[in-house]
Amino acid sequence: MIGVADSVTLRQIGILEALAQRGNEIINPFVPEMTEGIKKDQDKRREFINMMRKTFASDVFITGTNAVTVDGNIVNIDRNGNRVAGIIYAAPRVILAVGRNKIVKDVSAAIDRIRNVLAPAHAKQKGYKTPCAEKGKCYDCNSPDRLCNITLILEKKPLSTDISVVLINEDLGLGWDPGWDETRIAGIRDDYYRYSWPF
Repeated sequence: MIGVADSVTLRQIGILEALAQRGNEIINPFVPEMTEGIKKDQDKRREFINMMRKTFASDVFITGTNAVTVDGNIVNIDRNGNRVAGIIYAAPRVILAVGRNKIVKDVSAAIDRIRNVLAPAHAKQKGYKTPCAEKGKCYDCNSPDRLCNITLILEKKPLSTDISVVLINEDLGLGWDPGWDETRIAGIRDDYYRYSWPF
């Protein structure tokens, strides 16, 4: 059984379809039929949260990650915590798919990029009411829609979790250095919006 956290990278590389074709059972709460209406319908929201929790009982947990540093740290910032909990202590085996655009110099650069590039673009796509969605950079807000509630810095492998990091030589998911060529940034942003959806 394979548990999934929300990841545009996974959708871009087609791994979920390939695993389903092989006959793997996949627990993926992040599909439109599960996420539509969860902001207004409390029963639907409870069903969605319960399905997220079911991913923790999987044999393998797969997701993307916000950033990987050149010296090997893995950095993620979450709103709910289901992804970071899944990475550190859910399934015995975790696989992280990481595009080349997620590689950064160090932890400080990772956190800066997540807060000032990734979170504002993600919040805008999801229709969250945050200052970063409106103004394009972090204001360390107290909004109910705040994305940056939980920060995980993995310096070494957790004792009881086998983590594999798969680096992919493509721009995947969301994230870029503001100094990059605007054409590359626009390509990353447009592809992210193509594979994501508001909920």
